[in-house]
Amino acid sequence: MKCIEPNYIKNFQCEGKICGARCCRDWRILVDEDTYDKYLELEKAAQEEIFQHTEWVEDETENVDIMILKLRKDGVCSWLDEKDCLCSLQKKYGENFLTAICQSFPRVTYKLDEDFFEQSMTLTCPLAAKLILLQDAPISFTEVENVTARAVIGFKKKISRPVEEFVKIQMQAIKILQDKNFSINQRLKNLCEMFYGNNLPNAEFDFKIHCKTITEIFIQTYGANLSNRKKTELSQNYFSYREKILAQVYEKFGQILENYLVNEFFMRCYPSAYSGGDFHNCKIFVTAFRFLEFSLVLTSIAKKILSVEEIIQLIYSVNDMIDHSQGGMEAIIDFSRNCDAKNFMIKMLG
Repeated sequence: MKCIEPNYIKNFQCEGKICGARCCRDWRILVDEDTYDKYLELEKAAQEEIFQHTEWVEDETENVDIMILKLRKDGVCSWLDEKDCLCSLQKKYGENFLTAICQSFPRVTYKLDEDFFEQSMTLTCPLAAKLILLQDAPISFTEVENVTARAVIGFKKKISRPVEEFVKIQMQAIKILQDKNFSINQRLKNLCEMFYGNNLPNAEFDFKIHCKTITEIFIQTYGANLSNRKKTELSQNYFSYREKILAQVYEKFGQILENYLVNEFFMRCYPSAYSGGDFHNCKIFVTAFRFLEFSLVLTSIAKKILSVEEIIQLIYSVNDMIDHSQGGMEAIIDFSRNCDAKNFMIKMLG
């Protein structure tokens, strides 16, 4: 078995007291079949205690009933011990009785082939976000012989090429994203050139159109009900401050943003994260980063100067919203799907 993972994984250690057990709040946690079977092996009294903390709900996507862990009225998992921010279920019965997702988070593991895996971490965990983003050196990757997470995403059907070729393309893309001979903006252009397959259309980036477009995507993503006047004001603010603020952000936090890009590309399994082909995936990847830039500029306008802690908190919050809110990526995906290469150059590749 092969498993490719970033170098930071070996250094991760969960500390619920530090982050307030963020992963135990507000998220629907599925009780997987293997864990359910383990519950059934316990004595009756233990089963009754455990099942008091679960409930059956309908999964509208699959049209089946699934078991989830109950949340309290404040959105906290009913198993969380607020005193030490540890799981009472794990303390009482052992780690094997955690659900697969609880045992695995924040690790994200893909099964690319029968004996080939990729494992990384999501930035929706505050501690993982700090570990990943604050690396001084470029993220490197290594091959290990075991997978530590029980929650594994089957990805074989989404890859339209041999797995070795897929990994090679991933690493070529990551090499582009880590090439400090170019600005991050130029690296994104080089990435698009790689996945387009030929020379990109000769089209000039339009700053005003970009500001209007990314403002609209931002509004759609957050479900904000703004008047046309408010939309115009938001777009004009971004237009006025973007260049100056991003220059400061890149000078001060360039390595953080590089680490973000590299981790997102690997963790989401680009260029096959979404259906529609390599270049479509590349457009989604770049647009999602422009979305983060927009958030950075708006936050900088409000706060004047961003600290390291604030930029990490912002990145964590944006990823949390995209990953766990209803329709988090829909606006970005829809834009990318409906935007041909020439228009994409005009709107996103400045």
